[in-house]
Amino acid sequence: MARVIQRLLSAKDRNMTWFNNPQKKIQSILKKIKNGQASETDFASLAELLDEQPSVIPETMATLIILIEKDDIKASSSAISALNMVVEKDLGLVANSLDAIVGCMKRGKKDSCQDRILDTLEILLKLCQKYPEKMGIAVSELFPCLGNASWMVREKAYFILAFLAITRPEFFFGRSKELIRALGGLNIDERIYACRLINKIADRDPKIVADTSDILQDLLHYDPNSALRSEAASAMEKLKVNAEIVKPGAAGNNSPGNVEANICIEKDACEPAVLYPPDEKDILNLLEQLNLGHLADKKISSHIQAIK
Repeated sequence: MARVIQRLLSAKDRNMTWFNNPQKKIQSILKKIKNGQASETDFASLAELLDEQPSVIPETMATLIILIEKDDIKASSSAISALNMVVEKDLGLVANSLDAIVGCMKRGKKDSCQDRILDTLEILLKLCQKYPEKMGIAVSELFPCLGNASWMVREKAYFILAFLAITRPEFFFGRSKELIRALGGLNIDERIYACRLINKIADRDPKIVADTSDILQDLLHYDPNSALRSEAASAMEKLKVNAEIVKPGAAGNNSPGNVEANICIEKDACEPAVLYPPDEKDILNLLEQLNLGHLADKKISSHIQAIK
């Protein structure tokens, strides 16, 4: 009897040791994630445990990034959800693994897994505020999201693209086809988002989106939706005004004062026009729409200085 009691007490001690060992708890949650069996409660617990054990954050994040690359839909979906909960604990590490994040979003589209796409977009939203210069790899996958069946996916993709249009308009060179495709999308909001993106890009460098003017003209004159016509008119006006600003003067195209500002509509006819720095008001308004206005003071100056 004494031996039985001793074994029971030993088992209890082992359980207490496990219960008081955060690293073992983390490993247990990671195992659940790997098996696709983790819950929202597990993700929240993981975030709390990483706060208690910051030394294991890099290892844990690296494990999650490995898991999101797996072909197992349940495992990768669980891992991207967990990563979304803890990404802000080491944004730099995740920013250096953007190819894995974008790959996860691509597979989510293939598998029609909207939750996985939304989690990925939320991670990209967080990353683009601090590391916009690294986001070029994501642009090609963000454009198809504008035509997604889910309005939430369309909206989040637009916010990321709009943020990049303000801070990194050079990412949109060679993307006129994607913008034109979005202008002809099935959803009104998709077409409106495309008009707004063109508006923001044209404010920095109209050459990038000059190829969209004919489609905008058609929308302005023939589309039955008044909101879309208004957005198309605004984008057309921005294209027109900014193209006039950078036109060469009467002295000719080769005048020293005009060469740098010259805008060439022909594709690849000249070097890209000089990019304008982003407007602080634009970035602030966008952050407010994202319910991230509290980040503005810390983020805006760094974005502007980065591309001046």
